[in-house]
Amino acid sequence: MRQNRGVHRRYLASAIEGIDPMPESDAPPSNHRPPPILAIDSASDQAGLALYDGHSVSELSWPAGRTQTATMLAQIHHLITLRGLAARDVGAVAVGLGPGSFTGVRIGISLAKGLALGLDIPIFGIPTLSAAALPFLTAAPVVVSAMSAGRGRLVWAVYAAPHDPAEITPRLLSGPTNGTPSQLRTAAAAVAAPIVGERDGEEDPGLAPNGPPFAGTALRNRRPAAFAILGWHRWQGGDGDNLTALDALYVAR
Repeated sequence: MRQNRGVHRRYLASAIEGIDPMPESDAPPSNHRPPPILAIDSASDQAGLALYDGHSVSELSWPAGRTQTATMLAQIHHLITLRGLAARDVGAVAVGLGPGSFTGVRIGISLAKGLALGLDIPIFGIPTLSAAALPFLTAAPVVVSAMSAGRGRLVWAVYAAPHDPAEITPRLLSGPTNGTPSQLRTAAAAVAAPIVGERDGEEDPGLAPNGPPFAGTALRNRRPAAFAILGWHRWQGGDGDNLTALDALYVAR
C-alpha cells in the first residue's frame, strides 16, 4: 500500500511538470468556441481520453494494460496536439472515479488533479458506470451498466434516462453491486434491460445462456467522449468538485 501511494505521488508530480513542455499550437483555438474539457478514463486495461468543446469531440482509446503510468501523459500530449491546441487551452478536466482497477483509477485521478492544479482549472469526477451507460440510453429507457471486477466477478448499476429532456446525466436506479455473472444476469432480467459496458471474456459464458441482450465486445467498450460530455454539462452548470476531497469509488463484495 505504501508503495502504491508513492507511485501516485510521483505521478501527480509528473503531471504538473509535464504541462509546460507540451507545445503551443501554430493554429490557436477558434475564438467562436469555448475552451475544451479534457476527459481521462483509466478504470480498466482499455484507457481513454477525449477533448470536447460543446460542439466537436476528439477521442483516443487504446489497450494500455499495465502501461497507463507510462503512456497516459504522452497520449494527452498527442490528443491535444491533434486538436491544434496547447495544454494552456484546456479549460477543465473530467476523470473517471471508478469502480475499476485500484491502480488504474488512482493514476487517472492523480493525473487529473495534477492538471487541474497546474493549469488552475476546475475538475469533475464522473462515475465510470454512469459514463458507460450514457451512449446506450438514447436507444433503451433502462440499461444495466457493468464492468469486470476481477476473478470472474462484475460490478454493475442500473440506469435510466433522466426525466428532464434538458438533463443528460443518467439516472441511477440501483447499485452499484458487486456480484457474479449469474447474479448480473438475474438483475438485468428483472428490469428487462440490456447489459452494457466493458467486460473480460471470462465472464461471458455466465451471461450468454438465455440471458438479456448485451452489446458486442468492441461496441460495448466505454466511450471517452461520454466522460467529457458529462463533465462538460456539469461545468456549464457550475457544478464542480473539490480538488482535495475528490476520491475514487470502489464497490466491495
